[in-house]
Amino acid sequence: MIADLPVATEVRTGYDRDLFPHWIDADSDSCNTRYEVLIAEAVTAPSVGSGCALTGGRWYSYYDGAYWTLPADLDVDHFVPLAEAWDSGARNWTTAQRQSFANDLGDGRSLAAVTDNVNQSKSDQDPAEWMPPLSSVHCRYVGEWAAVKTRWGLSVDSTEKSALTSYAASCTNVTITVDTVLGGSTPTTAPTTTPPSGTCTATNGTDVTIPDAGSAVSSSVTISGCARAASSTSTVYVNIVHTYRGDLVVTLAAPDGSTYTLKSSSSSDSTANVNTTYTVNLSSETANGTWSLRAQDVYSEDTGYLNTWTLTV
Repeated sequence: MIADLPVATEVRTGYDRDLFPHWIDADSDSCNTRYEVLIAEAVTAPSVGSGCALTGGRWYSYYDGAYWTLPADLDVDHFVPLAEAWDSGARNWTTAQRQSFANDLGDGRSLAAVTDNVNQSKSDQDPAEWMPPLSSVHCRYVGEWAAVKTRWGLSVDSTEKSALTSYAASCTNVTITVDTVLGGSTPTTAPTTTPPSGTCTATNGTDVTIPDAGSAVSSSVTISGCARAASSTSTVYVNIVHTYRGDLVVTLAAPDGSTYTLKSSSSSDSTANVNTTYTVNLSSETANGTWSLRAQDVYSEDTGYLNTWTLTV
């Protein structure tokens, strides 16, 4: 994963922390993102009072191995700091995408509750400049750094990549699974299939606007000349640009009208965009014919469009 991180020169020009709206209350339960992380990462669950006041909890800061019982003693660290993200590609994102990054509850590695002064010593530094004081967690740290950068399609500078490579050389290889949000075509561990002569694959790259809280829209492809039935491990790569992917329901329709749900809606998934390969059992279907991808926004106040999709039957 580290070897695959793209190398690019960092650019700090124009950075402002306010360009990353953070600590939002996405589900309107009075607990903003900071408190959602504290609740999720507590080793002893706190009581949640009015205004999301937390009492009785206990937390472990893996950077330094310290335990805390007062939320005020902890910072919620943007694992890849906001300034580092800006330098590494987020300067080219929309404000909605930067908000999604800064409040990413879709991957537990993106945000971490840690000792406040340790987080402050980290500031906006990358692993070439700062590592956790607890050396026994360095392998975990570089793995999570690579995972978050991969998830968000962020680059590394040459010094940063050299440091990551050096640290990883002394680590045991492990499998790291990442659901990419930006910049990647498939999750790192997603299965793939290779169609014979390419005749069992089709792509539609025409943008289709998805109306806010509206009817489903469709995009179609036609498979022809595929000399076999559809596979039990067929894949559907879907790229949808959307400010709140939890709003979306995505369905595949076969030539005979049968439908397969690829993605259901989720009010708790506030991350932007769908950029995923789904594996579907289509063995009961004839491969050749017109297939449709349907996308529907089932909640209001967010917009987007179907960018491209590829079906391999």
